[in-house]
Amino acid sequence: YHAMSRTCGGAVLFDAVEKEALRRILWRLSEFSGVRVLTYCIMKNHFHVLAEVPDQKAWLQDHFEGADGEQKLMRHLRILYSKSYVEQLQAELAEWRRLRHHHLAEKRIAALKKRFCDISAFIKEVKERFSRWYNKRHERKGTLWMDRFKSVLVEGKGDPLLTMAAYIDLNPVRAGIVSDPKDYRWCGYAEALGGNRECQRGICRVTGRDEDGWRRQGAAEGYRQMLFDTAVEQKNAEGEVQRR
Repeated sequence: YHAMSRTCGGAVLFDAVEKEALRRILWRLSEFSGVRVLTYCIMKNHFHVLAEVPDQKAWLQDHFEGADGEQKLMRHLRILYSKSYVEQLQAELAEWRRLRHHHLAEKRIAALKKRFCDISAFIKEVKERFSRWYNKRHERKGTLWMDRFKSVLVEGKGDPLLTMAAYIDLNPVRAGIVSDPKDYRWCGYAEALGGNRECQRGICRVTGRDEDGWRRQGAAEGYRQMLFDTAVEQKNAEGEVQRR
């Protein structure tokens, strides 16, 4: 999916600290939810995410299967929640079972699992968590984001995944912020060049390489060539050639 969301009226503008906070929340929720971020771009008043959503049933079996499945789930929750929250949850589950209210315990666990591998739940929680952080920082109240969010299923002939990834990473170039996306730190391509393994794996995925093919199979060079084949050369006021 290509998901995008904009601030209300595009009027709220993010500074460097806020972009970094949104980037961290994005990655943390990706690790928690199972939604795989292939690339992304955070701009002043909106963000783009190219995300791959695994089959929920298969993902849950892979992560929480077996007699110790519930313990695995509790450990996984620590990605997003504090130790005290998880301990309180475990105590509640144990108390329900002691009282033989097993259906309440199972219902609670089912609700937790429902949040995994769901693009809507993923984007919704990213936005909600960032909104709370942003509003606290600025001592404000109210809605931060415009409407819900837009998402498009990336499919079709050719290389739709690669084309969409390039479109997302070229956002700061089209906006005239940088002439090369490697110089814009809040996009997947720049973060991959900086050594982020998840970003590197994402670009390997969109270029059709193995996950370890960032350098070995030339994913880095191939993707860069794609970016500059997609860009358009223009001359600025000084007559210098720039790519947009």
